[in-house]
This record gives sequence, C-alpha cells and structure tokens, in this order.
Amino acid sequence: MGCVQGGADTSDGFLLTSLCAQPKDRSRSVLIVRVSNRTGRPVTIHEGAITAQSSTGPLEVLAHTALMREEKTRQTWAAIGAGIAAAGNSMAASTAGYSSYQGTAYTSATAYGPGGYARANATTTYSGTAYDGAAAAAAQQRANAENARLFERLEAEKQMGEQAIEGALRTHTIQPGESHAAFVEMELPRQRKGGPQPVEVLLRVHGTETRFVMSVGP
Repeated sequence: MGCVQGGADTSDGFLLTSLCAQPKDRSRSVLIVRVSNRTGRPVTIHEGAITAQSSTGPLEVLAHTALMREEKTRQTWAAIGAGIAAAGNSMAASTAGYSSYQGTAYTSATAYGPGGYARANATTTYSGTAYDGAAAAAAQQRANAENARLFERLEAEKQMGEQAIEGALRTHTIQPGESHAAFVEMELPRQRKGGPQPVEVLLRVHGTETRFVMSVGP
C-alpha cells in the first residue's frame, strides 16, 4: 500500500502526519509514521503513540521495546544452538587421532630331548589403541576454526538484528520546525472470506488524534 497523510490543529500551529504501510510477511505489516511539528513548542511522540483496531478487536503494535525483546529472545536461542554445535565440534576433535586395532597370532613350537620331541601350538588374541598426535592436532585446529566462524557469524547476526530495530518508534521529542520518522510492526488480523478487512490505525501526539484507515487482505 502507499501512504496517506493527515494532520491535527493545535492552539499554536498544526501537526502534519503521514502513514505508509507495507507488508512484512503474512502475519505482520510495517507502518512508517512521520510527524512534522509546525507548532511553536516541542512535541513529544511516545512509544505507545500508535494503536490499531480491526473488526475483531485490537491488534498488537510493536514499537522499539517490544521488537528488541523479540530480538533478544531470538539471540538467546541462536546462542544455545551455536553452543551445542560448538560442543559437538570440540567433542569430535577430542576423539580424533585415536584408533583401535585387534588381531590373532598363531605360534607353533617343537622341542627335542632324550625321550623324543614334543610340539605345542598357541593362539594369542591381542588388541589396543593407537594415537596419532598430528591427526589429533589437525582435528583440533579445524574444530577451533569452525567454532570461531560460528560465533563470529552469531555476533554479526546480533548486530544486524539490533541495527534493524534502531529506527523503530521510541519516545522522542520533536522540536518546532523539525520532523521525525519511525516505524512499528503491526500484527495483521486473520484472513477470512469476504475480501479485505478495514483496520483503523490511531496516532496520538501532543493531545491530538489522527485516524488512518487501512484495507488488509490477500
């Protein structure tokens, strides 16, 4: 969807607002909100300034705090997965270089004496473990390198995830003559038969309310 524009008059000027909506996935939409302060005093937009309502009830709107909470949860599960993978690499490396062997040896002996000779046969089974230090060291080096890449990727994904949320709506003061833009994510209503559903988005700033109507559907 494109953008819609609205505004609200105050006693000492007006606020110009706009809302741009774009789908994120089948369950969420991204709402980009802009506020231009054309009053004579500072205007504060709060993190909870945007709410949304469909015909079935309120819709969840996620600003900076909620999105960061989701990102921290994702990071926790990613770290657990990376830790398990790294432990597996280290365990595999710790057993490298060892090899087992086993076999059977057959021995036959004949002894001669004054009374004649005697013959004896013996069967011996043997087994053991051999250790190749060079192979073990190479395996440990490979495991260390793989674990380093694993955690480096984890850190990069963490930075990217948090950076993507930097532009999310949080409490911010807009000085006279300035503008501010931020985004939130809105949970979409469940799709149902009968076509698109209307969704009303309400923006509260500086004691004013601006209502935007969206059409959400397949």
